[in-house]
Amino acid sequence: MKQRGMKAFLISFILWLIPVFAGGFVTAAFLSAHEYNMTANLAEAVQREGSLPEALKDAYRKGDEAGSSARAYLKRYGYRRLGRFTDNLPFTLMLNLVLFETAGCIIFFAEGKRKKKQAERITELTNYLKAADQGRAAVLMRKEDAFSHLEDEIYKTVAELYGTKEEAVKDHEILAARIADIAHQLKTPLTSMSLMTELLEPSQKEEQEYLERLKHQVERLKGLVDGLLALAKLDSHTLKLHMEAADMEDLLDAAKEPLQDMLDKRQVKLDVRPPESGQEIWINADMQWTSEAILNVLKNCAEHTPQGGVIRINYEQNPLYTELLIEDGGTGFSKKDMPHLFERFYRGERAGKDSAGIGLALTKLILEEQNGQIRAENSADGHARFCIRFYKK
Repeated sequence: MKQRGMKAFLISFILWLIPVFAGGFVTAAFLSAHEYNMTANLAEAVQREGSLPEALKDAYRKGDEAGSSARAYLKRYGYRRLGRFTDNLPFTLMLNLVLFETAGCIIFFAEGKRKKKQAERITELTNYLKAADQGRAAVLMRKEDAFSHLEDEIYKTVAELYGTKEEAVKDHEILAARIADIAHQLKTPLTSMSLMTELLEPSQKEEQEYLERLKHQVERLKGLVDGLLALAKLDSHTLKLHMEAADMEDLLDAAKEPLQDMLDKRQVKLDVRPPESGQEIWINADMQWTSEAILNVLKNCAEHTPQGGVIRINYEQNPLYTELLIEDGGTGFSKKDMPHLFERFYRGERAGKDSAGIGLALTKLILEEQNGQIRAENSADGHARFCIRFYKK
């Protein structure tokens, strides 16, 4: 800051030299011309009066313009209108240098003080907005200056946003509480149904098909309830994430383990390709919930990959983020579905009959809670691909 201030001061000093030189030359020319005119008038008066004292009185009393004879007389002895220009120039330059540079310094420091006050006010308002964003803004101290109107508008806007935020949080909490109550109420009959299917299984071999269907529906309902509970916690910001260093390979293993039976039945292969460098990739994330988020993406890919197909998984790391690419072996996303893939309860054109439309919405919320991001696209080969990025903090 000091170096930039000194540089600005030197530039200002140099710029003020322009009027210094211009003023010095003009002043020197004016003094030389004025001195010449006075001398010419005096010479004219001497010629007229014949006495120097009388000539002085007459010259200063009348102040007439010298005649041609007086100018010719002075010219004969080497006097010119600007003859004293070079003699006067150093004095006028020095005088203008002092005057203009002094004025320039006063203006420079006054402007610097004004800009400093402006910068302090801008910093003050910026810090207030940052504090408001973090929920710890205090009352602004009223100051009468050019920023007063802006200060009032910021204060009113922040107050309105606080009120809106409080209402929104209350609404989220009420909604989350109701969803949680419903989910907990559903868990009791689901647990009973699950227990009954286990008790019926050994004694009702002839009705095994019906038992399998019942178990499937129970598991589906349990998954729906768990998803609703997770969404409620995320919406109300009550989900506590335990951030830790997680190895990407371990995350993928934890995510694909629950899907192994499904993958084996459909003969779908997971083609995991670590970085070419062979280095281990670590991210800062909640192991349980992040593996749950990746599981939902893998499940979506498995449902849309034909039997005997391949799901390709690549991951890399750079100084800004870690990127995970998951590409299925299906026919890709339709243009109609693309903008709505991460909306809760949305079921696309090719969605499975058991899909509830919660998985991808839950994945998006979990990743965003951890400074992550997910997007969907179609690959060059026409397959559906998910791009997940974990940004470094």
